Amino acid sequence: MTDPTQTHHAETTAGPSPAADKDLLAARAGARGVLFQAERTLRSMRAYGGVILASSIFQPIMYILAMGLGLGVLVGQETDFSAYGADSYLVYIAPAILASTVAMSAGIEFTFPVMEGFKWRKLYYGAQATALTPGQIAAGHILAVCCRFLVHSLVFIGVLFAFGVATSPLALLQVFTAAAGGLAIGLPIMAYVASLRDERGHAALIQRFVVMPMFLFSGTFYPLENLPGPLQIIGWVSPIYHGNELGRVLAFGQPTAGWLVAVHVLYLLCIITVAWFAVRRVFIRRLGYEEWRGRIPGKRADARREARLAAKDAARQAARTADKPTPAPQPRTGFAANMYSGNIRAVFQRGLAAIRNNRGILFVSGFLEPVLFLTSFGLGISPMISGVEAADGGTVSYAAFIAPALLAVAMMNGAIFDSMWNVFFKLKITKLYKSMMATSLGPLDISIGEIGLALFRGTMYAFGFLAVVLIAGLADPLNAVLMWVAAMFISLGFASVGMAVTTFMSRFQQMDWTMMVLMPMFLFSATLFPIDVYPAGVQALIQALPLWHGVELMRDIAFWDFSALTLVHIGYYTVMIAVGLSLATYRMKKLFLR
Repeated sequence: MTDPTQTHHAETTAGPSPAADKDLLAARAGARGVLFQAERTLRSMRAYGGVILASSIFQPIMYILAMGLGLGVLVGQETDFSAYGADSYLVYIAPAILASTVAMSAGIEFTFPVMEGFKWRKLYYGAQATALTPGQIAAGHILAVCCRFLVHSLVFIGVLFAFGVATSPLALLQVFTAAAGGLAIGLPIMAYVASLRDERGHAALIQRFVVMPMFLFSGTFYPLENLPGPLQIIGWVSPIYHGNELGRVLAFGQPTAGWLVAVHVLYLLCIITVAWFAVRRVFIRRLGYEEWRGRIPGKRADARREARLAAKDAARQAARTADKPTPAPQPRTGFAANMYSGNIRAVFQRGLAAIRNNRGILFVSGFLEPVLFLTSFGLGISPMISGVEAADGGTVSYAAFIAPALLAVAMMNGAIFDSMWNVFFKLKITKLYKSMMATSLGPLDISIGEIGLALFRGTMYAFGFLAVVLIAGLADPLNAVLMWVAAMFISLGFASVGMAVTTFMSRFQQMDWTMMVLMPMFLFSATLFPIDVYPAGVQALIQALPLWHGVELMRDIAFWDFSALTLVHIGYYTVMIAVGLSLATYRMKKLFLR
């Protein structure tokens, strides 16, 4: 038998418990604690390491081929960039594209992974249970993201050197300026996301109301001076603009006063410093000894809404009981009885109720994105292009040329987001579809209901954008009505395929692969420039992309230029809808039904 006195003596001689003083353990860990957390974050990035490497390689190539050689053909014919120190339009935009793509990556790495650490998988709480302090956990995450910035920037710059776009050795220093711009835009986002108790479309709002405007009005694709004075303010506030300008100074020696270079550097450093203290404060409150006591956004409104819904349900139940007894449930029989219950409305109404929780702001963000693109490129690029040749041999303004295409792009982006991100969240995070399939609902009910919801939201996005186009005088009322119908058709096609693809995904990091598909379609589908700037072989490849058919269908309607090819565009999306809906229904059945 063990002597209790001997055990007590062993404990006293061994000293206090290692868990007795976390501050002492954290001090002993020192910088290694940050490295430990960075290692864990980097290991999690291996799940989507392929897309990180692929995007680092293909993004510069796609931008060089699309913007530099595509849009550059139009811009280079009429604009000389020698005053800015650049030999061509491609050389001018290359450093800005590097800084902008790093900033866009920051907008992703400091939103969903942070929410995952606090809410979905609570990874930060596991790290907090060790010797790591909240500050070390936050710093480790930031360090890991900086490693992604480093890989992306080095590969990007290597591609620029390979294509002869960058020649100066100082171009390598863009690694630091691009990372500074990414941190300046990412750390404030990290502080905000870390303070949230739940993700109710906040990531989409951040991308559309913060990251996207800063990207579009930061002088990436044109000099900031091309914009009206009030819109230039957005550029000066945007960290992306300051990263762009520093990159141009290093890449090709853009003439810039020394004091202005100092302003760019100090501006980025100030934002990074202040945002870091904000991040550290929020992490300490949520992971420290005292739990976060901040106000939960929308908590009171949610409670009132739930109370009203509960009262309505009770009233309905009382009315049913008073009128007649509830009949016993009857199992469905017949062909495909387990696939369809005829209650698509339940799925659709549930989605509408969830949308109302966001108080309609997502609808505003949906049509805001194409409006921002139209405003940015319409005002920024138009001074460098006198016009674009139309199908009838005439010339149209650049804004009128891109407006129908941007509507098609908005339908693609909105449908993909609604049918992929939202569906994945319900499929893998909240397990909502599993609960639905335990009721009388069948796979076809869920598929059609969710796709119909994406179509409804896309319809609202198109309505808002077309209203802006009409006010700007870029379309006639009859054109706008037909374009609205076509927009719903395009949205339905992308939503059907998007939901089908989502059923094959197991991790939200796999969503990054969708950007590897959407970005080339946006850049190469003749959205921002005519397709005839490319050789015939490249044109044939572009014409196989679904977005090109949507863009051309919209332009056929906008310019009243109908032909047999218009029927081909319609048939293309008809096939997309049929295949996507069938595959989504089959996958739902395979996942949840025996």
